[in-house]
Amino acid sequence: MEEQLEQLVRQVKQAPLDSMDRQQTITHLAQQILKARQVVRPFRGRLTGIYQEIAEQAQRYLQQLLEQRIDSYYDHRMSLGQWTRDLRSETFQAVLSRSSLQQLALAAKQHKPRTPGHQYAISQLIQAIQFSGKLARLQFTPDIYQDAVNQTLLWVCQNIHSYDADRGDFMSWVNYRLDKIGQLTQQAQQDPYTQAIQGKIIRTKHQLSALLRQLKATDLLDWLMLYARRLILDLNLSVIAAFVTLLNLSIAVQQSPDSKSGLLFRVAQELVDLPPPLVYSEDLSLTEISQEEPLSLADMLRQYVEEDQDHLLKKQIQGHPEPTLQTLILARLEGKSWHTLSQQYGIKVPTLSNFFQRSLTALAPKIREAIQSQFSISYDFPF
Repeated sequence: MEEQLEQLVRQVKQAPLDSMDRQQTITHLAQQILKARQVVRPFRGRLTGIYQEIAEQAQRYLQQLLEQRIDSYYDHRMSLGQWTRDLRSETFQAVLSRSSLQQLALAAKQHKPRTPGHQYAISQLIQAIQFSGKLARLQFTPDIYQDAVNQTLLWVCQNIHSYDADRGDFMSWVNYRLDKIGQLTQQAQQDPYTQAIQGKIIRTKHQLSALLRQLKATDLLDWLMLYARRLILDLNLSVIAAFVTLLNLSIAVQQSPDSKSGLLFRVAQELVDLPPPLVYSEDLSLTEISQEEPLSLADMLRQYVEEDQDHLLKKQIQGHPEPTLQTLILARLEGKSWHTLSQQYGIKVPTLSNFFQRSLTALAPKIREAIQSQFSISYDFPF
């Protein structure tokens, strides 16, 4: 992608001023830059209505920016990627007017909740709010302000159907909530219990950072490869899931070192037992709700295996009525070793292990699909 952009930039600079070739190349360059946009993305391959209008405005505005600035761009001062990101950001701050945001809000209201159209419209509205630069800059600390912004955007998602255009401008409605939620967030941050929780999160973040410095992604990959080849037999699925999680976290930090601090902070928040979340109702009253402990991957798998609604896990080793595949999975989830199971059923370890691995490999897609559907999650399963 970046090589193509570099080639187009060179072509524009080499083309004679005011030539048709230069204008066509600028148009093509603007199209390529906007392909990476996060706002007004096509829905099912198409852009219509206000989404198409904003996309066309962005195309025209970006072409004008390129005509004005491309000859003064020097790659030794700024990377092409950063330059195009800055142009794209400036473009959407210009074209996403308060009127455009209001039209996006009204478009989101037209869809029934929890439908694909509603999910698309809400996601585009939230992205547009963030890229528009129209959120009020309030006198809070950066952490409190960002937390208030996140809470406000969630509030907008949950209450968009209560917005009444006859009573006022959409962004005035949003910024009023942002100010109120910011004040409440600031009050909550000053609570001694909340401060203690924040301290625990920060300590957990530092521990994660230290752990990742000691771990190497290649070492984790080696462990997982040994397990996949059945050279390590006594790792239960919860341990494998932990390895996969650490590997993904390590890779994510390596790929985006600039976002390492924020990423580790969010992971630390997930690991720390937080108090019940503060929930903002439509009238902005503040209430506390209880939160059920989320099921771990191992718990989801255990529940699925115990119920076996699809009757996929009744398979047996030829010549042995026991154990079934269901029995073996539950035993492994409980941490029982292959040696223990071999003694229990009088079957050699390789026979048990090979049956287990072959059966899981064959059924993995169906099990994964069933669990993701039943629990509405999108985990990468370690089998």
